[in-house]
Amino acid sequence: MQDCVAVFDIGSNAVRLVIYDAADRSPVKIHNERSLCRLGKGVAATGRLNPDGIPAAMEALTRFTMLAKKMGVRRHHAVATAAIRLAKDGAAFLAQVKKECGLDVRIIDGGEEARLSALGVMAGAAPGPFNGLIGDYGGGSLELLMIKDGRIRKKTSLPIGSGTLQDMTRPKRQETIETYLNDVPFLEDCKNMDLYALGGAWRAMAKAHMHMKNHPLSVVDRYTISGRQASSFAQLIARQSPKSLERAAKLSKGRIQDMSVAGIAMERLLHRIKPAHVVFSGTGLREGILFDTLTPAQKKKDGLLATAHKYALQGSRFAKTTPLEKLAAWVLPLMNKDTPSRLITASCLLSDICCTVHEDYQAEEAFRRIFIMPLYGISHEDRAFLALSQYVRHRGYLRRATRAKSADETTRPALALLDKSAADQAIILGLAQRLGYALSGGVPGLLTTSRWKVTLKKATLHLNAQSALLNTGMAKDTLDALGKAMDRTVSFAASQR
Repeated sequence: MQDCVAVFDIGSNAVRLVIYDAADRSPVKIHNERSLCRLGKGVAATGRLNPDGIPAAMEALTRFTMLAKKMGVRRHHAVATAAIRLAKDGAAFLAQVKKECGLDVRIIDGGEEARLSALGVMAGAAPGPFNGLIGDYGGGSLELLMIKDGRIRKKTSLPIGSGTLQDMTRPKRQETIETYLNDVPFLEDCKNMDLYALGGAWRAMAKAHMHMKNHPLSVVDRYTISGRQASSFAQLIARQSPKSLERAAKLSKGRIQDMSVAGIAMERLLHRIKPAHVVFSGTGLREGILFDTLTPAQKKKDGLLATAHKYALQGSRFAKTTPLEKLAAWVLPLMNKDTPSRLITASCLLSDICCTVHEDYQAEEAFRRIFIMPLYGISHEDRAFLALSQYVRHRGYLRRATRAKSADETTRPALALLDKSAADQAIILGLAQRLGYALSGGVPGLLTTSRWKVTLKKATLHLNAQSALLNTGMAKDTLDALGKAMDRTVSFAASQR
C-alpha cells in the first residue's frame, strides 16, 4: 500500500478517515470511516468545543492513526475545519492530538476550506468549462463559491452550519440564515446558475430524495434534480419532525438531526439564486486536498477516462490499455455522432474487467459493477449507458431497447434513466464490442487491419490480406444482431487496401 494516501478530516460534526489507493486524477476510496463526535455542538454559544465530543474524537483519531499505520500508509493529510478554528480550545485539542496520536493537523480557514471543496467538486465533474455556485454545508459553516469558466470568482464562509444552529428554534434558524445570506452580494450574480451541493447533511437530503422518489440508482454523486423540485423538497424536509424523517427517508438518527436545519439553509439559498438544477456532488474537501497536489498536466486529464484506465489495468487481461483504445477507435464509425467519444472510449476500456468471471454471469456482473463503481466526471445517465453497453457486450441483451418496464430485472434501472436513443446507442456499442472480441479472439489490436464503411443502409467491414483471418462464421449471430440494432445490413467485404 505504498501509493496509498490517507486524509484525516476533523469536522464540526464528524471525524473521518478516508484512505485512497493513490493521490492521482482518479483516487479510489479503499477505506472510509467516520465517527459522529459533534465537536462543534454549542461552540457558537460557548466558544469552546463540545466537552462530550472531545473524548469521542480522541478515541476515533487514535483508532484512525493506528489503522493507517497498520495498513502501511506512508502519506497523509490532516485538516481541521470550522469547529476547531472557532473554538478557544481548538489549538489545545490539536496539541493533545499531536501528543497522543502523533498527528500534525492543519487548521484551514473558511476561504481555504471553500477553495479545496471547489477543487474537489470540479475534479468530479465532466471536462469542459465549469460554471455554477458550489455550496458546501457542514456542521459549522456553509462555504459558497461562484465558479465561472472553471475559476473561483467569489467565495465566502458563513457560520450557519447544522451544528451551529441546532439548538435554535425554527424561526431563529431561518432569521440567522437570512441575515448571513443578506451579506453575500455575489449571490445576485449567481441567479439561474446550477447549485452544486455537498456536505454531509445535504448529501443526506439527496439520499432521502432518491429513496422517496424510488430513483433507480442509489449513488449521490451527480444526482441531479430541478431547482424547483429541490426547493419544494427542502421546504418539506425543514418542516418534518425527526421521527417523520426517519420513517420516510431511512437514514441514520445522526443524520436526521441535521436534516431540518439543512433543509432551511438550502431552501433559503435556492430562494435567492433560483437555479435551473441542483447537482449533488459526492466529491469535495478531501478529494480537493488530493487534487491540489497534482501537476497541471494531471489536473487536465478526464476523470472518467483516468478511472476507466485504472480499472482496465487492474481487472482486464491486458498489461496495457492500448488494445482497448484500439477497440474504441474501431467501433467509433458505427456510433451516432451525438454519442460522446469519451463514453465510447470509457466503455471499451471497461469491456474486459469481467474477463475472469464465469461466462454465464459476466453480463450481470459487468452491469452491476459499472452501474455502481466509483467513477469521476459522469452523470447517472452516463453510468446507465456504460453499464448497459457492457451487459450487451457480454451477451446479455439482443433486442432494441423499448421501455424500462419491459426489460429484464438487471437492465431495468438503466433503461429507466435512458431515453430510447441513448439506450439504442448503448446496445449498438455493446454489440460492436462483442463483434470485435469475437473476430479478434479477444485481441482487439488485430482489428486495426480492418476498416468500417458506414452508409445510410449498410455497414461494411473491409478486410485486407492481413485481416482475412477475422472473417469467422462464429460471429454471424452478433453480426446479424448488430445489423438489426443499426437498421442496416452489416457484412464483410474483401479489400485490397
